Amino acid sequence: MVKYNYLHVILLFILLGASPSRGQNTIKTKEEQEIEAYAALNAQDYPKAYALFDKLYGKYPSQLDYEEKLGICCLYYPERKNRAIELFTDLRAKNKKSTFIEYSLGRAYHLNYKFDEALAILEPLVTRLASSKKDEDKAIVTDANLGILNCKNGKYLIQNKVIADIKNIGAPVNTEDYEYVPIITADESIMYFTYRGKRSLGGKQSYKLGKQGFELLPDSEGTYTEDIFFSVKNPDGSYAPPKPIETINTKGYEAAIAISPDGQNLFTFASSGADSGDIFMSKLNGETWEAPQRLNSNINTERYWEGSCSISADGRYLYFASERPGGLGGRDIWVSEKVDSDWGPAVNLGSKINTPYDEDAPFIHPDGLNLFFSSKGHMSIGGYDIMFSVKKDNDWTDPKSMGIPLNTTEDDSYYVINAKGDRGFFSSNRAGSGGFGNYDIYTVTPGILGDKPIVAVLKGAVNGDDKPVEAKIEVTRKEDQQGKSASYYANKSTGKYLMALTPGANYHFKVMAEGFETLEEDFAIGTLDKYMEQSKDFNLYSASVAAAKKIKEQAVADSLAKVKGATLEKEPVKEEVKPKENTEPKSTPKKEGAVNTPSKETGSSCSEVLPDLGPFKGKSLNNASDYQKLLEVAGNYCAKNMFFKIQIGAYRTPGNFKPNQLNGLGKIESDVYPDGLTRFTQKQFTTLKDAESHRQKVIAKGVKDAWIVVFVDGKRYTLEDFVMVDFLGKGVN
Repeated sequence: MVKYNYLHVILLFILLGASPSRGQNTIKTKEEQEIEAYAALNAQDYPKAYALFDKLYGKYPSQLDYEEKLGICCLYYPERKNRAIELFTDLRAKNKKSTFIEYSLGRAYHLNYKFDEALAILEPLVTRLASSKKDEDKAIVTDANLGILNCKNGKYLIQNKVIADIKNIGAPVNTEDYEYVPIITADESIMYFTYRGKRSLGGKQSYKLGKQGFELLPDSEGTYTEDIFFSVKNPDGSYAPPKPIETINTKGYEAAIAISPDGQNLFTFASSGADSGDIFMSKLNGETWEAPQRLNSNINTERYWEGSCSISADGRYLYFASERPGGLGGRDIWVSEKVDSDWGPAVNLGSKINTPYDEDAPFIHPDGLNLFFSSKGHMSIGGYDIMFSVKKDNDWTDPKSMGIPLNTTEDDSYYVINAKGDRGFFSSNRAGSGGFGNYDIYTVTPGILGDKPIVAVLKGAVNGDDKPVEAKIEVTRKEDQQGKSASYYANKSTGKYLMALTPGANYHFKVMAEGFETLEEDFAIGTLDKYMEQSKDFNLYSASVAAAKKIKEQAVADSLAKVKGATLEKEPVKEEVKPKENTEPKSTPKKEGAVNTPSKETGSSCSEVLPDLGPFKGKSLNNASDYQKLLEVAGNYCAKNMFFKIQIGAYRTPGNFKPNQLNGLGKIESDVYPDGLTRFTQKQFTTLKDAESHRQKVIAKGVKDAWIVVFVDGKRYTLEDFVMVDFLGKGVN
């Protein structure tokens, strides 16, 4: 909601100084209603306060105090904000000298998108009070000037309204209670949010004077405490019934504020009452969230509020909001870089992002380039509005508003979008939205204005001796000259991991798990023009299993070498091979479709008999045993529009390729592919078996990662993709 400073001061006066006290005699019904109404206003339960003051005003219409308090409730209760115009118009006619009533009427017009009417009141009011020395007048001028700016921004944004589809996420997530601050994993598989209502573990409570000073104690007239809930996304796109996080929720207040993109770290907000509020983090241990731990003093200050944050996909940067000194306004956005496994000194994001007004609720997209946040400055049309900025050349662009209808004249905050960039999530109690009651969670498409972010989400599992294992995955971008690595973690129970990587780069993976040999391998993600998800599993082995595996692989390799024969180390002699005479008995019919044709390069005979490759689909041909079986089944198969090549290198910078050791083994060819890589190949073969023969020679020369690729009608396939496409099963002609 929009809470201007002056209105907040007036409200405090109402609550602390104007509340009626209980008399010593029997309390009358009117007094009881007054006490209950002021208590609801004090608790900022505006729907309840509205109902109570509306009842009092209906019975006692001559008491202007009831009408004024009812008007204040309307300013903070979106479903009734249109009535604020009626009430303050009537009050202004009855009391033309009240600057507060005049100001409130301008605010009422503003909240209802009647910007011209609001300006017609607020601008003359500012002019009249500009020279006043009274503190209350100065407060009104400050807030009215902000309201004037909001109205002008609103007029511009209405003329440039954004086309967007906003939907209530619906049951079972949303209820008649409060659901707000949605946060999602990068793949949108799980949503966490803060809940306040009948299912709250602490029930209704309020701060009362207890043995330890002011404490949260049960109070049937108090408010429900906050808990953290989560909901898993179903395959059909709906959400499962939400569940509370029992290991984190207490009878006090717990609020979820951010989740790491891989879903392994949950950031929460808590206040002990002795401080203004700090940021905590909980780690997912298998299927159980550990107790939240307070972040260090570079993030949390002793006396000031820190209450929202977002972590980058690589875990290196934490963006957070703080009210600490040294900023540009009351609440600014800061960033901290991880140093030696903990958060380093916080740096203010500067005047491109922060304004003299408040900024809050940062969200950094998994691409690390798109920053969303809420601001009362920039192009706000009232209260907090959602803005976004893009990092270019290591600097942030001027923030832009997400526009109307996403932004409203009330508070709009805690906005997140999925990694794909096509859908955003936010919470709101906006009027006329068809909500379930109080705050609800909504989605909006598109999730971002302008170009969608491009990111590659890599997910899969880490297995140790063929079972899920908890593991650490260090990822280094080879193009990063500083050589800094990002750490990701595989879940203890499932072995699953998830990471968001920037496309157009070469990465080095180092996968580590206690009790298993470390696995290291390179992985390239080509240039992309849209979001991509890719699956990749890592298989680790303990020392004993790894040793047995090596022995088995060597045995298979030795067997393969015997099949190939000693002549494989020599260049085959190119000579014409005459067709053999048919020595089959006349009583034995020849297999249908069997044709013997010479193979390129070797001259050995091949067969067009279609082999059965069903057993090899979905299998990794890095497994020596499976590869040996493939050679036995399909090693001699050939077709006129199919051939095999040996890939000996793939480079983003072709000049780095040094093939000197392969001199004498044949001509080397190169082709540039759409992913930006230049791939180098050698020789061309009609059969897989002949290609494998040459691959062994290349390996013997020191190119250990040489591998076979297949071309059909000029299109390139890996062997595994070739088998899955089922060209062989259908016949290649």
